[in-house]
Amino acid sequence: MAKIIKIPSVFVYETKVVGVSLNNADGSSRQEIIKREVAEDDKLQLEAEPTNPYDSNAVQVLSKNGNQIGYLNKEMAETIKPALDNQTEIHVTAKWVNGEKMLGVGLRIELVS
Repeated sequence: MAKIIKIPSVFVYETKVVGVSLNNADGSSRQEIIKREVAEDDKLQLEAEPTNPYDSNAVQVLSKNGNQIGYLNKEMAETIKPALDNQTEIHVTAKWVNGEKMLGVGLRIELVS
């Protein structure tokens, strides 16, 4: 008897977090959060922000502790938001963290279907 094995498809995107130089609505510094809570290979989180006044597709990037470090850029958010809405399995990893005056964060986003 034959066995059927489902092998998931994975779509991989690499991008950087935008808005890392700004403060959060509560006044916390995204730069300080990145310094304290984000290192290369850390698992990060994505969260849709449908009430964002500038973009209804906005997607926040959160540290492993749930603190906002920035956003996905507009084009990437348009791609990722439907996956968030559909509860697609998403793995987000900090690919790099660097910068001298201003820290930046690179992301690897894997959508598993």
